[in-house]
Amino acid sequence: MTDLGTLPGLANSFIYAGETLNNRGHVAVTANNIGPFYVDGDAAYLWTGPGSIQILPGLPGADRTDAYGLNNHDQIVGESGGSNLQAWYPVVWDHGVIYNLGIPPGDAGTSASAINDSGVIVGTTTTTDFGLIRAVAWYDRQLTILPSLPGAAFTQANAINDRGQIVGGSGPDYWAHYHAVIWDRGTITDLGTLGGLASLAWGIGDKGQVVGQAQTAAGEWHSTLWQNGNTIDLGEFGSDSWGVVSAINSHGQMVGISMSADGSISRGLLWENGSAIDLQTLIPPNSGWVIQQALGINDQGQIDGQGLINGQTHAFLLSPVSGAK
Repeated sequence: MTDLGTLPGLANSFIYAGETLNNRGHVAVTANNIGPFYVDGDAAYLWTGPGSIQILPGLPGADRTDAYGLNNHDQIVGESGGSNLQAWYPVVWDHGVIYNLGIPPGDAGTSASAINDSGVIVGTTTTTDFGLIRAVAWYDRQLTILPSLPGAAFTQANAINDRGQIVGGSGPDYWAHYHAVIWDRGTITDLGTLGGLASLAWGIGDKGQVVGQAQTAAGEWHSTLWQNGNTIDLGEFGSDSWGVVSAINSHGQMVGISMSADGSISRGLLWENGSAIDLQTLIPPNSGWVIQQALGINDQGQIDGQGLINGQTHAFLLSPVSGAK
């Protein structure tokens, strides 16, 4: 269990759901001093090993910067902006240099959420009134609006694999009236639900397996895997009633989050060999950590996420121990 720390003067660090951990064991981290992980970040950094971080610069005049995605070349994407710039801008950091990808004319803000090893970037852009939210992709850093499902005013792109397949959600609005979708060679496909109204895809592996969450007919959000044309309900963990799978690696190992009905308990899970494992049970009981979320997993089985240590929210990297049972 490795604490990824935070930046000087900032209390918290956290990981956004997405592709923030690469096969080199490097992690894109965001830090703030104003609250828990769901609050916008103040600054971001690339963690490359104990005592080794690279602070990611913001755009000139920006007062907030967030890192959302990372590829195996250590190219990072996210957003930078805030009140001083009157907007959020999608950005890519390449060898420590920040590049503004730009906002479509008339939109209020755009974010870049993931980047694959070919440098294709995906993200989401929105109008000022949030009346139209669209998924976008940048090919050679040129923006393309991705197609939506018929009648959809909400379309969001969350992840991309090295085959160029993109996943996210699309539907009439962003109030849980959307379905998980995949874009493959320019065509959008509705992945469906578990019998309920909504679903959303958060990750995709290089073999085309899609992970996320879907509603059941009873309205519960269950952790979900889409593969070989099937929608697989991974069920609930214990007495929890809300779950999501956030990432999958090339070996089919998955990680995500399970929560109690009232949200008071949140735990990070690992799915392997057909079973879900509470990550808290895999670390020493006297570690001082409370694991709350597992968000990324690489092909070496390393997992990133966040939890509480000494009462503060910190990002972590969890690495397999050889010979451990």
